[in-house]
Amino acid sequence: MAFENEDSAELLRLARRNIERLERSLRVYRAALAVCVALVLAVLLFNALGQRRHFARAIVVDNEICCLVASQRDAETVRQRLVGAAKGQLPGEACIEQKWEDETWAVDERPVLSVDEAVEALKDKVSVKVEAAAINVNGVNIAILASENLAQKVLDTLKSQYIGDDAATVVSQKLVPEVNVCASGERPESISTDIRKVVGQLTQVRRQPKVYVVKAGDFPEKIASAHHLSVGELYQANPGLKGRTIHPGEKLKVGVAVPAITVVTVLEATCEESIPPPVNQQHSPALKRGEKRVSFPGKAGRRKVTYRIKKHNDKQVAKEVVEQQTIEEPQPKRVLIGTGDIS
Repeated sequence: MAFENEDSAELLRLARRNIERLERSLRVYRAALAVCVALVLAVLLFNALGQRRHFARAIVVDNEICCLVASQRDAETVRQRLVGAAKGQLPGEACIEQKWEDETWAVDERPVLSVDEAVEALKDKVSVKVEAAAINVNGVNIAILASENLAQKVLDTLKSQYIGDDAATVVSQKLVPEVNVCASGERPESISTDIRKVVGQLTQVRRQPKVYVVKAGDFPEKIASAHHLSVGELYQANPGLKGRTIHPGEKLKVGVAVPAITVVTVLEATCEESIPPPVNQQHSPALKRGEKRVSFPGKAGRRKVTYRIKKHNDKQVAKEVVEQQTIEEPQPKRVLIGTGDIS
């Protein structure tokens, strides 16, 4: 029994020592876990602070980084303000003409600008196009209006000013050359809302296209922008230009010849006219030979005449009778012609 008691005591001591070792190990593990958690939190905090401190949003125009702003929201605000300032009160949808992108960018020596500073920095580097309506002649836009409705009012006003007499009936009107109204994206400065001003411009003779002499440092995009053209319009005016190098002294067309518009108007006008009396001559031996005497002055008749009149703008180019009706027959004038030999 004594041996059994000693064995039991020894087992108990061993169990206690094992429990103490486990408790020490557990305390070490807990401490290590706390350290790991602290390290993870520190890394996360460092990354978060690093992101805020070292990354911004780059505004990229035509693949060139123009400036940095704090966030994507700031970049979008800058874009909207640039578009809104250029568009003004024009009704059409507007967009930036150049390729516009914004992307995350590591902050380097470039400063991160505020929205106001970014707008100021970019206002001369981007251009805005607005949806408008073009009056087109022979494939050339000769006037740009803010809306299709305004463009149509211009053409209606142009036609109406050549109708003339209210008593005349308009048979037909057309514009020569043929005019079309089509949608077009244009820069705000070329878009008009003044109907009367545009009407006056449409009847002015446009002469030869403007010619530009290439200078050192010029390239197609620069020339097109300076003359309010797209690069495509510059290429269209200068066949063979696309894809080749231009040289100083070379002459390029930076405008196109545009004809004046003629309003061809056909009118019908009805009026009353007098009918001159015919002359009846009668021989009279009572008068000396060769002597003439009016025995009855006659009386003019009346008729209703309808004319068809053709005008080019305000100039009459043709007139013809399409219908006439006699209202009152004229009474002939009678003239006596002497045949006698009275001495």
